[in-house]
Amino acid sequence: MIKVGYFAHIRELTGKKDETLAAASTARDLMNSLCETYGAKFRDFCMDGENRERISRNVNILVNGKHIQHLEGDETPLKDGDEISVFPLIGGG
Repeated sequence: MIKVGYFAHIRELTGKKDETLAAASTARDLMNSLCETYGAKFRDFCMDGENRERISRNVNILVNGKHIQHLEGDETPLKDGDEISVFPLIGGG
Protein backbone atom coordinates (compact mmCIF):
# COMPACT_ATOMS: atom_id res chain seq x y z
CA MET A 1 0.00 0.00 0.00
CA ILE A 2 1.10 3.57 -0.68
CA LYS A 3 -0.13 6.81 0.85
CA VAL A 4 -1.03 9.55 -1.63
CA GLY A 5 -1.46 13.13 -0.41
CA TYR A 6 -3.18 15.81 -2.47
CA PHE A 7 -2.53 19.53 -2.21
CA ALA A 8 -4.07 22.82 -3.41
CA HIS A 9 -6.06 22.47 -6.67
CA ILE A 10 -5.36 18.73 -6.85
CA ARG A 11 -7.16 18.33 -3.51
CA GLU A 12 -10.15 20.16 -4.99
CA LEU A 13 -10.19 17.78 -7.97
CA THR A 14 -10.10 14.66 -5.77
CA GLY A 15 -12.16 15.94 -2.87
CA LYS A 16 -9.66 14.27 -0.55
CA LYS A 17 -6.66 15.29 1.53
CA ASP A 18 -5.05 11.86 1.17
CA GLU A 19 -5.78 8.20 0.68
CA THR A 20 -4.12 4.81 0.87
CA LEU A 21 -3.98 2.79 -2.34
CA ALA A 22 -2.49 -0.42 -3.66
CA ALA A 23 0.97 0.33 -5.00
CA ALA A 24 1.13 1.04 -8.75
CA SER A 25 4.28 -0.03 -10.57
CA THR A 26 5.28 3.50 -11.69
CA ALA A 27 4.33 7.14 -11.15
CA ARG A 28 2.67 7.16 -14.59
CA ASP A 29 0.62 4.07 -13.71
CA LEU A 30 -0.48 5.72 -10.47
CA MET A 31 -1.57 8.87 -12.27
CA ASN A 32 -3.45 6.87 -14.92
CA SER A 33 -5.25 4.99 -12.16
CA LEU A 34 -6.12 8.28 -10.45
CA CYS A 35 -7.42 9.62 -13.78
CA GLU A 36 -9.79 6.64 -14.00
CA THR A 37 -10.99 7.34 -10.47
CA TYR A 38 -11.29 11.13 -10.63
CA GLY A 39 -12.29 11.64 -14.26
CA ALA A 40 -11.74 14.05 -17.12
CA LYS A 41 -11.04 17.23 -15.12
CA PHE A 42 -8.30 15.44 -13.20
CA ARG A 43 -6.83 13.96 -16.41
CA ASP A 44 -6.97 17.30 -18.25
CA PHE A 45 -5.12 19.04 -15.44
CA CYS A 46 -2.59 16.33 -14.59
CA MET A 47 -1.72 14.69 -17.90
CA ASP A 48 -0.18 15.98 -21.13
CA GLY A 49 0.53 14.85 -24.65
CA GLU A 50 -1.64 14.04 -27.62
CA ASN A 51 -3.25 11.09 -25.83
CA ARG A 52 -2.68 12.36 -22.29
CA GLU A 53 0.05 9.73 -21.97
CA ARG A 54 2.54 11.64 -19.81
CA ILE A 55 2.40 13.50 -16.53
CA SER A 56 2.05 17.24 -17.03
CA ARG A 57 4.88 19.52 -15.99
CA ASN A 58 2.18 21.58 -14.28
CA VAL A 59 2.03 18.86 -11.63
CA ASN A 60 4.70 18.10 -9.07
CA ILE A 61 4.94 14.55 -7.77
CA LEU A 62 7.20 13.65 -4.88
CA VAL A 63 8.03 10.08 -3.93
CA ASN A 64 9.25 9.94 -0.36
CA GLY A 65 10.11 13.64 -0.57
CA LYS A 66 12.02 13.45 -3.89
CA HIS A 67 10.65 14.96 -7.09
CA ILE A 68 10.15 12.36 -9.81
CA GLN A 69 12.09 14.56 -12.25
CA HIS A 70 15.18 13.86 -10.09
CA LEU A 71 14.43 10.14 -10.09
CA GLU A 72 13.19 8.34 -13.22
CA GLY A 73 10.48 10.79 -14.28
CA ASP A 74 7.15 9.23 -15.24
CA GLU A 75 8.76 5.79 -14.97
CA THR A 76 9.79 6.26 -11.32
CA PRO A 77 9.07 2.90 -9.68
CA LEU A 78 6.72 2.77 -6.70
CA LYS A 79 6.67 0.18 -3.93
CA ASP A 80 4.71 -0.65 -0.81
CA GLY A 81 5.26 1.90 1.93
CA ASP A 82 6.01 4.82 -0.39
CA GLU A 83 4.53 8.22 0.40
CA ILE A 84 3.46 10.19 -2.66
CA SER A 85 2.64 13.92 -2.73
CA VAL A 86 0.76 15.37 -5.71
CA PHE A 87 0.43 19.12 -6.07
CA PRO A 88 0.20 21.74 -8.82
CA LEU A 89 3.13 23.78 -10.00
CA ILE A 90 3.12 26.92 -7.91
CA GLY A 91 4.53 30.10 -9.38
CA GLY A 92 5.50 33.23 -7.61
CA GLY A 93 7.28 36.44 -8.18
